[in-house]
Parts: sequence; C-alpha cells; structure tokens
Amino acid sequence: MTAVTNELITDDSFTAKTLSPERLRELLEPRSIAIIGANTKSTWSHFAHSNLRAAGFTGELYLVNRRAEECHGQASYASIAELPEAPELAIVLTGTNSLPEIQKQCIARGIRNLIVLASGLGEAGPEGQALQQQLVDRAREADQLILGPNNLGFINAHAKVAAFAHMTELPLVAGGVGVASQSGALAIYLLPYMASRGVGTSISVTVGNEAMISAIDVMSMLVNDANTKVIAAYLEQVTDTAQFLDVARRAREAGKPIVVFKAGASEASAKAAAAHTGSLAGDDKIFDAVCKQFGVIRVANIEDLVATAGILESYGALPGPRFGVVTGSGAMCALVADKAEASGLQLPTPAESTVRQLREDGLPEFAAVNNPMDTTGYISVDPSILTKAGDAFINDENFDFVVLNTSWPNNQFMVDLGKPTQEGLHRQLKNSAKPVVAMSFLPTEVNEFARNFAAGHGLPHASDSFDRGIEAAGHSVWWGQRTAQLAAEPQLQAPDAIAKPAGAEQWTEIQTGDFLRTHGVPYVPGRVVNSADQAVATAKEIGYPVVLKVASEDIAHKTEVGGVRLMLKDAAEVSEAYDFIVSSVARLAPDAKVQGVAVSPMRPAGNELLVGIITDPQWGKVLAVGFGGVLVEILKDSALRLLPVSPAEIRRMLDSLRGIELLKGFRGSEATDLDELAQVIFQITEVAQSLGEELEELEINPLRVAGNQIEALDALIRWKDR
Repeated sequence: MTAVTNELITDDSFTAKTLSPERLRELLEPRSIAIIGANTKSTWSHFAHSNLRAAGFTGELYLVNRRAEECHGQASYASIAELPEAPELAIVLTGTNSLPEIQKQCIARGIRNLIVLASGLGEAGPEGQALQQQLVDRAREADQLILGPNNLGFINAHAKVAAFAHMTELPLVAGGVGVASQSGALAIYLLPYMASRGVGTSISVTVGNEAMISAIDVMSMLVNDANTKVIAAYLEQVTDTAQFLDVARRAREAGKPIVVFKAGASEASAKAAAAHTGSLAGDDKIFDAVCKQFGVIRVANIEDLVATAGILESYGALPGPRFGVVTGSGAMCALVADKAEASGLQLPTPAESTVRQLREDGLPEFAAVNNPMDTTGYISVDPSILTKAGDAFINDENFDFVVLNTSWPNNQFMVDLGKPTQEGLHRQLKNSAKPVVAMSFLPTEVNEFARNFAAGHGLPHASDSFDRGIEAAGHSVWWGQRTAQLAAEPQLQAPDAIAKPAGAEQWTEIQTGDFLRTHGVPYVPGRVVNSADQAVATAKEIGYPVVLKVASEDIAHKTEVGGVRLMLKDAAEVSEAYDFIVSSVARLAPDAKVQGVAVSPMRPAGNELLVGIITDPQWGKVLAVGFGGVLVEILKDSALRLLPVSPAEIRRMLDSLRGIELLKGFRGSEATDLDELAQVIFQITEVAQSLGEELEELEINPLRVAGNQIEALDALIRWKDR
C-alpha cells in the first residue's frame, strides 16, 4: 500500500506543473516598465503613471503613445518597436480589439510580462473567451506572462512598484500582509483601509480573469516571499482545488497563516460572483469545510480579513484561548464577554495572587477584580493603576495572553495626555513573557501620525476595536491549535483497491449491506424475498420483531413511497406489510425497478447518524457525518471533510455536532465510545476510497448508535455513469 497523508497533495513537484513562484516574481519586481496606450486624457493612464512615481519607483519608465505626444510630463514613443530596450513589464491600457496586435509587437520587442486591463474577454461570452484563449496560447508559445485581463494590476510595497491603474493612497504602508484578490475594484478600497488600521502590505495583486495567473498562483508565490508573514485573499471561486490544498499545506509548514474572505456564502452571492468572473463558484459548504480541515482561516467580511491579518502579522498564533482583559470602563466588559464566547475564547477568573497584588498596589475595595477588569474612574486619581493592573494580569498563570484597552495616539495632544503611563504600557506590549494585545473600544482609525508613532517605538499591531480584535484573536488561537493538530496527524495508508463487483448497478440494499459487511462495516443482516410466504418464513428464521423495506436501487427515500414497515411482531403483520409495500410502491413509484422486499431484524431505538460520501466535481470525495436519520435535512446538524480523513479528525467532526451530548450519555442513557464510532466511520471512508473513481456516492442512513452498539441499518451505493 502507498503512504498518503490527510493532506491529499504530497507531491513536492506539484508547483512545477503550474506557474512557478519564481516566474511570477519576475513580473512583480520589474526594474523597467512601459505604459502602452499612455494618454493624458485617460484616467487609467494618469493613475498608472502617477502611482508608479508616488510609490517611489526608480527604474526606467517608458510611455508609448501612437502620436508620440508628451504624456504626464515626459516624452513618449510612437511604437513599441521604438523603445530603447525591452522593458521588464508592460502595462497595456489599450482596448480589447487591439490586444492581439499589441501582444505581437511586445513579443517581437522581447517584452515577457504584461498587465492587461481590458475587459470584455473571458467574462463576456464565447467571443471574448476565444480572444482571451488566443492571447494565452500565443503568450505560452513566447514564454510571455499575462496578469489579467480585466484587472487593475499590483503593488509591491517593498520593491516600490505600484503598477496599479486606479486611485489609491501612496506610498502604501509596507508590511507583512500579502494580498491576492480576484477583484480589482475591491483592492481600491481594501488597500487604504488596511493602512487606516495600521496593517501594512508586502505585495498586493489583482488577478481579474486569471487567464494565466490565478489568485492561487499569487498565494503560492507569497508562501515563498520573505517579506510576507500573512497571506490574505479575496476569492470568488477556487480555480484549482488541488493547488489550493498544496498552497495551504506549504503555507502552514512555512508558518504563514492564510486568511480568506470568499464571496458566495449564499445562493444569491454565489450567482453574482459567477456572473462577475464567468466561472462556477462551487459549493460554499464544502469550501467552508475545506478551510477548517486544512487550517485556512475563513472570515465573514473585509473588516475581519484586515483585523485578523493585523493580529497574525504581529503575534502569529496566540498561545491559547484563555485571556485577561484590562479596561478603564465597565461598559466594555459585557461586550468583551459576549464576543469572547462567540469567538471560542475563555475569560478565566483572575488568580487569588492577582487580587492580592492589585490590593497591595492600591486598587480600592470598591473596584472588584474581575475578568474583564474594570479599573474604574480611580485611574483619574492614580493613572498608574492601569499599568499595575496590566502587570498583574500578565503575571497571572490563568491567562495565555492579555488584552489592554488602548490605541495609538493620533496626534501630539494624545501623546502628551498618555505620558504618565506610556513607558509602562510600551514595556508591557513589547517585552512581556506572554503576548499583550492593544485594542480600542470602538473602531479607531490609525492615521499617519499614529503609524509613525507606533513604528518609531517599535510597537506591535493594535486592533481597531474589541468587536474586531477579539474575533481576530480567536482566529489566531484557532490557527495555532489547528496547525498543531495537523502537524501531529499520522500518515494514512491508502487502502487496497476494490474492483467494482459485477452487477453492482442493480444491487439491492441487502446486497449492498453484504458487500459493506465483507469489508469491515458493521451492517444489520437481512434477506430479499419475493412473496409474502417467503417474508414470513424469513422473519421466523431471523426472529421477531422485524423490518420490511422495498429493495430497489431506484428508490432513495423508501418512506416517501410507503416502502418501509417497522416493528412487525408476527406472521400476520409481516404478510400484511409485504402486500402493502408492494402495492404502495407500484402505485407511487411505478417506473422503479424493484428486486423484492428486504427482511431484517428490528433493532431497538438508538441515535441515528447519517454517514455519506459524495463525489464533488471540484473537490473529489467528501465525507458528511450528521445527526437525524430521516430528519437530517431538517436538523442540518452535520460536518464535512475531504477524503482521506483520519479517525482523529472524524472524532473532531463528531465533537463539532450540536447533538454530540446524545452520544455522551444524555439523561442517563448509555454513553458511546466515540473513538470506536470514529473508527467505524473511518472504515466506511476506506471502502469509499478503495472503490476509486467508479464510486459516485455511498450513503449509510441511518447508522444506528446505541451505547457501543454501532450498526448500519440502510445503505445506498451509486456508481458513475461511464
């Protein structure tokens, strides 16, 4: 058997099969640039030129204008052929129809890297798609690389290259957050918003139609980028799922968190995203599960994307969920408590030693020592009590990290006002034995004065509010925990292949059960009969009570056609039930192919689980585990993972279910060995993997769990059409 991991992708040469990070970096670090289609009347041209100058680009900057007019205060060339050298990057501002000729001229001049802004190609129907493919084919033949089309370009803050053809604030704050965006317009607002929250960027790239460079390619490059500590992405669809999983693995191994805001969480937004890009958005529930499974942080909006990236850039993985909060106002405490619980964080009670220390430091008796800690208006009498409270909480072993209610001063007046506690605060933030995070109460903009103040004093990121910051801290803690879990995951052995049995397309439920039982899945015994007399004889042999169910691969939901009768206690009930099922199915499902009626022993009541494996067209085999049996679609209590998946991860899936207490001995019932249950589900996934590409779907519903009695009561296998 071959060793595989829970990661799906283990081939280190994978990236060589796609765009290499090194090749993409050539485009993003040009030393000479030409703007093709420069025009003083064009806002695109104006911003393409002014942004490069404002960012501090010091390389050669050429302009191409067919009339050779002076543009933006400098001379231009009438054609690409007249350029004195082959620039390392060309920003193409011309319209769609002229692109083939422009590309030919660029290739002839030896220009290997293009940014194409024009829209009306891959996103605009068959004609535009054909033109885009023509450009791509020619580029590949010439070893040329195209960013876009239908994008705004990129900004490399550390290299001082702002090849970005729209208004934005420059120079950008250089930092450690790399950005990959499938929307150019989003970047117009995202980049200045990052600066207003004190979050600096390393490289930010908009990819547009992703004709040759995808957002996943950019993320892959950022994994290798020395200036990038955190990878932030705006996605509308995942164009290459295998590459996405490979990037997630490599980023984790490099200690670089990935934070994703993905559109398409609702059906309406998925349709809007698809219309924007001309691509399918995919199943959002599966994408959400993929992020959880592979250690990718998914956030709900842009604000949380920036807040989470800011925390991670300065602190990486916060060491644990227990945190203490020191504030100057009781009004903040309830908000902090609510947000902490929703973010998976804990607010332990301060240790007795912390209470004693604060009393010794002068905290009055009327100020209770709680968590969150309200130092009350007494700080007006003794401002140093804030520093003393912070030190006491930092030294408290009940807390993994500490949050201080403060922010960076936006002007000199605020600097002067905070001088009595400034030295102590800065010491706590920079030199404490555990992470100390600054957070505002309400959203606070970090202006240029504040950014310079923080940089000048070497201060870490300050979250703009409790509302954003606590959730961001929760993401940071989760990422650290998930990364550790995945690092500890053992390698899984790929199961031996199982050939599709002859005639499997016409299997009855009983034959499916026999097959699963043969391959290690506990399954209730049974037999298919074709008359009421056979049903009675079989029931007597099995032992009463029994269950009768229609045997038909065409009927997925037997109860809907009257195909199930339960708790049959004698021959008369069995005979009547057989006749009822046959007539009901004939009436309600006349076109179904029926092999007979299955007779099985009736099991006592227990918890019912659904265990299903489907083949998703984007992601491959996906495991679903949930409560409910026939009610699973109503209860919607389920967890998803891609295969392969380990028993330990299946156990975590079970723990995530809202109904998990039912399996732990709820109200005196017998508790289930959850590790054993996870092992049974794991065996089901092994069978699904062994069947390979032939398998379309394997569903067990219900899997009866009563204490440690675990047994499948019904199953369905669907095969792919060939």
